[in-house]
Parts: sequence; C-alpha cells; structure tokens
Amino acid sequence: MTNLRILQLMENEIHTIERGAFQDLLALERLRINNNRLRHLPDGLFGNMPNLLRLDLSHNQLEIVGRKTLRGVTTLKNLQLDNNQITCIDELALRGLSNLEILTLNNNNLTSLAKDIFEDMYWLRTLRLSDNNLICDCHLAWLARWLRRYPRLALYTRCFSPHHLKGQNVADLHDQEFKCSGLVERPTGECLSEPQCPHPCRCADGIVDCQEKALTKVPDHLPEGTTELRLEQNQVTEISAKAFFPYKRMSRIDLSKNQITKIAADAFQGLTSLTSLVLYGNKIKDLPAGVFYGLTSLQLLLLNANEISCIRRDTFKDLHSLNLLSLYDNNIQSLANGTFDFLKSIQTLHLARNPFICDCNLRWLAEYLHRNPIETSGARCDTPKRMQRRRIEALKDEKFKCVEEYRTRLAGECLIDNACPNGCSCEGTIVDCSGRSLKEIPKDIPMYTTELLLSDNDLGRLKSDGLFGRLPNLQKLDLRRSKITGIEENTFEGCSRLSELLLSENKIHEVHNKMFAGLGNLKTLSLYDNQITCVMPGSFDALTSLHSLNLLYNPFNCNCHLAWFAEWLRKRNLSSGSPRCYSPPRVKDVQIYELPHHEFKCTTGESEQGCLGDNYCPPKCTCTGTVVRCSRVRLKEIPRGIPAETSELYLDVNEIPVIHGNRLSHLKSLTRLDLSNNQIQVLSNFTFANLSKLSTLIISYNKLQCIERDALAGLTSLRIISLHGNDISMVPEGAFADLQSITHLAVGANPFYCDCSLKWLADWVKRDYVEPGTARCAEPHNMRDKLLLTTPASAFVCKGHISYEILSKCNACYSFPCANSGTCEALPQRKYVCRCAPGFHGQSCQHMIDACFGNPCRNGGTCKVMEEGRFSCHCPPGYTGDRCETDINDCLNNKCENNATCVDLIQSYECHCQPGFMGEYCETKIPFCTLEYNPCQNGAHCVNIITDYKCECLPGYSGENCSVNVDDCVNNICQNGATCIDGVNDYVCKCPGDLTGKYCEIAPMVAMLYPQTSPCQHHDCKNGICFQPMGSNDYVCKCAPGYSGKVQCSLHILI
Repeated sequence: MTNLRILQLMENEIHTIERGAFQDLLALERLRINNNRLRHLPDGLFGNMPNLLRLDLSHNQLEIVGRKTLRGVTTLKNLQLDNNQITCIDELALRGLSNLEILTLNNNNLTSLAKDIFEDMYWLRTLRLSDNNLICDCHLAWLARWLRRYPRLALYTRCFSPHHLKGQNVADLHDQEFKCSGLVERPTGECLSEPQCPHPCRCADGIVDCQEKALTKVPDHLPEGTTELRLEQNQVTEISAKAFFPYKRMSRIDLSKNQITKIAADAFQGLTSLTSLVLYGNKIKDLPAGVFYGLTSLQLLLLNANEISCIRRDTFKDLHSLNLLSLYDNNIQSLANGTFDFLKSIQTLHLARNPFICDCNLRWLAEYLHRNPIETSGARCDTPKRMQRRRIEALKDEKFKCVEEYRTRLAGECLIDNACPNGCSCEGTIVDCSGRSLKEIPKDIPMYTTELLLSDNDLGRLKSDGLFGRLPNLQKLDLRRSKITGIEENTFEGCSRLSELLLSENKIHEVHNKMFAGLGNLKTLSLYDNQITCVMPGSFDALTSLHSLNLLYNPFNCNCHLAWFAEWLRKRNLSSGSPRCYSPPRVKDVQIYELPHHEFKCTTGESEQGCLGDNYCPPKCTCTGTVVRCSRVRLKEIPRGIPAETSELYLDVNEIPVIHGNRLSHLKSLTRLDLSNNQIQVLSNFTFANLSKLSTLIISYNKLQCIERDALAGLTSLRIISLHGNDISMVPEGAFADLQSITHLAVGANPFYCDCSLKWLADWVKRDYVEPGTARCAEPHNMRDKLLLTTPASAFVCKGHISYEILSKCNACYSFPCANSGTCEALPQRKYVCRCAPGFHGQSCQHMIDACFGNPCRNGGTCKVMEEGRFSCHCPPGYTGDRCETDINDCLNNKCENNATCVDLIQSYECHCQPGFMGEYCETKIPFCTLEYNPCQNGAHCVNIITDYKCECLPGYSGENCSVNVDDCVNNICQNGATCIDGVNDYVCKCPGDLTGKYCEIAPMVAMLYPQTSPCQHHDCKNGICFQPMGSNDYVCKCAPGYSGKVQCSLHILI
C-alpha cells in the first residue's frame, strides 16, 4: 500500500494502534482515525509519512500528546485533536509543524499550555481552544498576550479557574490578573507518552497488580512492558476482543474469582509469550472457537469452578506446551474423541465434578486415561444410573453402552442434546409422551427426535412458540385425542422434514391459511373426527408434497365460503377419506367434491367472513393483543367473530339497540365490557351467562328500561356494574343474585318507582354499601327524590295502581297494541304477538278479513276491495293481467340489428349481439385489434379473425385476453422448506433462515462449518454480509456497494 493517498478509519471501535502500523504508507496525504476509542498513540507512529497533509484524531479518548507523538509530519497543514481527554501537550510536541494552518484542541481537559507553543506556526489561520479547563495563573499570561496579537484565532478561549476569573475570555485579561499564589512550581512542559499505571492498580517491575479493586472491566491501557497482570477477585464480566494484544511480553494473567460470563474469540490473540492463564471461579458457560489459538507457550490453564457446558474438539489445538489443565467443577457432559490429542506436554488433568454421560461416545476417554494416567481428581460418571459415581478411568470398554448416543455424538461441536423429557420415554430417536395428561408440550424435546408421540393428552391450543422449529429431524408427529382446540399461525414453521402429522379426534373447529405453513414435505395429514366447519382458502397451499388428507367426520358447513374447497378437492388426486357436508340439511352427507359450485349458498344473515382465522379483527375495530376496541364507529350491532381470547371489549358510543348473547358467549376470558352510550332498551335473560370472568360491565347512558329477572345470571366475578343514566323504573327481585363479588353499583339517574316491589333493592344496597348514594326515587309522589341508600325500608309500600307506562317498559302488552279485541301475548326483548279475533288479521289485528286478504295480486300489484266481495289489482309498469301475472313482452317492437337476440325485461329489453358486433342495438361492427379495441393484455399480440379476435400471449401468461399470470410455482423445485413466489414466466424461492442459492439448496456456511459457534452467529453487519476468513478467529463485514466500515458497514459513502 505504498501508493495509498487517502486512508479513512473513522467510526470504528479501534482502541489500539501498534507501533509501525503505518510504516509503509509513504505516499499518504490524508488520514482519518476520528470517532474511535484510542487512548494512546505510540511514539513515531506517523514518522514515515513525509507527505501527510491532514490528520484527524478527534472524538477519541487521547490523554496526552507526547514529545514524539507527531514527530516527522513536517508537511502537516490540518491537525484535529478536539473532543478527546487531553490533559497535557508536551512543549516540543508541535515543534516543527510550521506549515500548520488548522489546529483544533477544543473540548479537552487542558489546564495549561507550554509557553510559546504556537510560535512557529506562521501560517495558522484556525485555532480552537474553547471548552478546556484552563487555569489562568502566572504560567498562562503569555497566552493572553499572544491571543491579542492574533485576535482572529482561538475565539471564546475562557478561564476555568481560579474562581474569580472563571468564564472570562483569556484575551481580555491583563498580565497582573494572572497570579500564582505561594510557591507554585513552574510546569516542566514535558508529557510522558508511555501509559501510566491504571487507576487504582499498582505497577512495579512489569507487574500490574489490580487485585480486589472492584474493577468491572479489564483496564484499557497498561504499561507497554507489562509481563504479569493480576486481576483476581474483581467484578469483571467480559473479556473483549484483543484485550491484551499490545502486550507482547505478557507471560501471566490471573482473572480468577470474577464474574466473567463472556470471552471474545480473539481475547488472548497475540500473547505468544503467555505461560500461565488463570480463569477459575467465574461464570464462563462457553469457550468460543479458537479462543486459545496461538498460545503456543502456555503451560498452565485453570478453568475450574465455572459453568462450562462443552469443549469443542479443537479448543486446545495450539497448546503443545501445556503441562496442567483443570476443567474441574463445571457442567461438561461429554468430550469428543481427540479433544486432548494436541496436548503433547500434558502432565496433570483435572476432570472431576462434571456431570459426564458415560455412553459409547465417552469410551475413548477411559482408554485415553488408561494409556495416560494423568487425571488426578477422580473423574466419575453421572449418568446413566447404572454408571453413576463410577470412576471413568477404571471402567472397561463394554460398560459404555449407546443408550444416550444421540445426545452426545456432536459434543465436539458443542451440540449436547436435551435429555429425555420428564415423564416421557425415549427409544432411539422416538420420544413417547402419549397418555401423560400433559397441559402443554414439553419444551426440552431432544433435537435428534424423528418421531414425537403426544396422543391422549390435554393440550388445548397449540402455540406458535418456535418449539417445532427447534426439531429439525422430526418426521412424524402424533397429536391424536389431545383435546386440541386450535393451532396458531406458523406453529410448525421450520419443521421442514415432517412427513406425517396426525391431528384426528380433537376439537379443531376451523382450518386457517397459515396453520400448516412450513410443512413443504408433509405427505400425510389426518384431521379425522374434529369439529371443523370451514376451511379458509389457501390453507393447504404450503403442503406441496401432500398425497393423503383425511377430513372425514367433520361437521362441514357447505355454504358459499366452502365452494373453493370442492374445486380444490377435484383437482388434487388425494388418497384417504373424502369429507362430506353436514349442513345445510339439503346437502347433508353429500361428498364435498361432488357438490356443484352453485349448491354452495349463503343464507341471509349468515357470516360474510367464512373462516375468520387467528388474526381476524372485526371490521371497523382495532385489536391490540387481547383488547378489542370498536368505539365510535356507528355499529348497528355487536360484530360477529370477536376473537375468543379477548379480555377487554369496548363497544361504547355506537348505535347498538340489542345485545345478542350469541355474539359474546364464546368470550370466556372477557374481563371488561363497555356498552355505554348506545341504544339498548332491554337486558334479556342469560345474556351474559357464559362470561364467568367478567369483572366490569358498563351499560350507562343507553335507553335501558327493562332488566329481566335472569339478565345478569352467571356473572359471579363481576365487581363493577354501571347502569347509570338510563330509563329503569323497576328491577325484579333476584336480578342481582349471582353478583357475589360486586363492590360498585352505579344506578343513578334512573326514574325508579319505589314501591314495595323495590324494597329488596333498598335493603340490598344498604347491606354492603355498594351503591354510593346517587340512586333516587322518581315515583310515587311521596317518595320523589329520596335516596335508595338512606330511605328506611318501611317507606317502600304499595298503594294504588302502577301506571301502564311503567308496566309497559318490560311488558309491551301494557301498551295495548292489539286492536279489534285481539289478545296480546308478551315475548322476550319487549316483543309481543297478537292473537286476533275472528274476522281480523295483521300484526296488531288492525285489518278486517276481506276480498284482498292474502294479497292475491302478483308481482307487486296493489289490491283494491270492490263491492260485493270482489277485488281488482293495480299492476306495476311492465305487468298486466287480472292478478298482474303476465309480463308484457317488450321485444315485440325491438330495434335489435345484425341478427341479435332480443331478451325481454320488465318494461324494457336488451339485445344480445352476434359475435363481432356491439352497441345498444348491436348496430356497430367491433373493430378488433385496433387502438380503440384491443382487449389483449400484458403485451400480447392481437389477431383479427373477422367475427372475433385471438390473443397470442407472451411466455408466462394465459387466458382469453392473456390476463392470467401462469402459476410457475406449480412445478417448482424449491428445497429445504422454501416458499415459492410466482413471477412472470419464472419464480423465486424465498429461503428460510440462512439458506441460500436459487432453489435454497445451499445450507448456511456458518451452520455447516461452525454450528452455533461462529463469530458470524452474532455479527453486527448492517449493510453487508458476514464473512469469516480462513484461519481467522474474527469476522469481517463484506460491505454492499456504497457502504464501508470494518465492523458494521455503517458508513454511507457519498460520491
């Protein structure tokens, strides 16, 4: 790189630059190292840069500018040192920089400056010294004089002390104001560039002693000649990358008894002289790959008393000189064959107090310890039970059975699998948890599992928690008879090898379109004997390999929403039982695939949504978590399909007149219901009977005038109920009988009729004082404005008759709606039916039976009674006849041309044109394939064939007008559970996880070469890809075009 002219290293995490790092950059003119973590620069670092013009060191953590820090850069014109922590600039540090034009020293910790330090800078045009801690004593008087000579330089340079001068401009002060008190020594002007001993440690003879200093991290800077670092008994939690890299002479590091949980893979890189590394008594769980690479001189390694769970096969690869290795008291369950092969000089090995699984994968260790009797701590087996507490080195080969083989076979890659789940049985790769009355699927299913048997349990709803995605080898899943009520979206995502899924004899009520996402290899699916009524379109699209589907014995509702399914079944050649319709009655037991499309009908009032799916939220509402808000959207009724898991439902400020209990009865988890400010008039019996968890019910400010006896039955958890601001006069005794948990009752602003029938309510509110004293009587006259809470019960007496107006609030028959001696029969919801006397009919018996009874006139004709029991029909336009039964033929005088067919309508007609003609009367020949009439789409070529046209489609399109994009995914070859995305005459495979390749056929290199251990598993590359160079323990970011930056590719390059 001898010809390099510009080098930009800003905005990284650089904390150390080695001496000689820039020695070959002879042609360099611009160097930017700003926005890093530098605290020290070695002497002469820039000495081989004779052409350097600009040097930016701002926004670092530099503390001193030493005598030799800038030596050799005599051509420098721009030097930026602002926003550091500089406390000292050597008096000779800037000597020789006579060409300097710009110098920034602002935002540092300078307290003084050597006299005439700027004197040789003849070309200086910008100098910044503001925001420092300048002590304006006698040693700084020269600066005031110099600033007055150059008034345009170093503006806003102010004193920090003494107190009486703080904040004043240095240039404004006179010499006599710069005073030194007492015997103040003159600063020497010399700064030592060598890093000092880190606070609060002690340093002597190459030893840095930081024992028991409550340090939370390894000191960033140590004296260059450090040979031994003592950091034991502190609170260090992490050893960062290249933490000791600059200290080539380091021979011993003691980090014992800290809180270390994480060690960077290159934490000890460069320590070729290290002979002793002490890490015992920490909380280390994992030793990253390559963490000890390069430590060829290491003789002592103490890792005991940690939480290490695995050792990679090549962890000790370079430790040829190691004499003593202690892994005592960790969580190691197995070791891969060959783990200790690299330890050519090993003499002592401590492996005791580890929970070793003594299966056939650990047989090698017993053999190794027989040949090399170096284990002195007495390592013993922990499992299986027959081997427990037995010394490993004393066991014979035949004792090591392969019962746990699948758990430990990848121990050398740090892939120790889970043990067989508690309560289950495991044989080979089959895990049997059936018949255990499990409420949920165990979270610790081993990854090696190929068959998982979970039948006959009590699982309820299957959650999308990633459990099955962690079972990459699963091929068969048996969930029969496990009381499954539903399956969340993407529950099986990542379970790409699953080929058989058994869900029969459960309680699933619908199949939604993301229920089986990710199961591209599924061949057999059984949903036999569930409660499935509908299937959402696209539900089986992801099952590209499916050849057996059993949906027998499900109560399918063959309405308009299931028509697509019949067509789908006809197209797919699937084996096993064919599903049948259960409703409506006219098609019951008909096989769905045999039913014609026109037979799938929706009746009036039937749900418009069909299967609603897991993420359904009612129209006009917003759903956040389990809270559904439908406020202020002018609803005329309670929406259908409110999610079953809803805990809070807000329906306030709408126009709802009736509470339909069937719209709420499935909300078993509902705790709060707000129906305030609607048009509700009646609370019917058992409206809320299933809402056993409801604690707050608000029906205030409606038009409520009637509460039926059992309207609030079942609300045993209700604590707050508000019926404030309604038109309630009477409440039947026992209406609040089930309100066992009530603490607040709001019934104010209601016109209560306080006679003996309301005495029970007065007693009830006095008993527990649940009513705050706002409810007042409106009638009778002698009780007006009296409070229910304070009025004596003896005042509630019955005298005289109650007005029909009050009685009719719950019983509409008291409004006497039936005319002509008809008898009124009261119905729920303040409805009624009139039983008419002979000779009368109508809803209120208001019509006398006459010649027009039954309306004999057809097609909307109006009947009119004539004399002598006769009638006549007045027909609407387009009809004629005595009963308006005849449609007038408007085609008799039609204007259709060119052999068009006339079709009679009501008081009109229309012309059906022959091919090649158009217009209202088919009077115009169609100008096929012209600018005015070219129906061909998507670039197709239009061909005029006289009476018609033909579209010649481009590849990828089909249909009469080439409007259909051919589904190229029908015969796709996407692999590894990838999702096919259709294009035009092509398709794209959307790869799951880190898979790559056109067909997702390339497994991630990180996963293949370094499973779960590569640095790239936790990379920070933002605008590029992570890459681990061969032989390196670190990763680099390969940046996308337009970005740079070593670690994150975070710098956007502007061109």
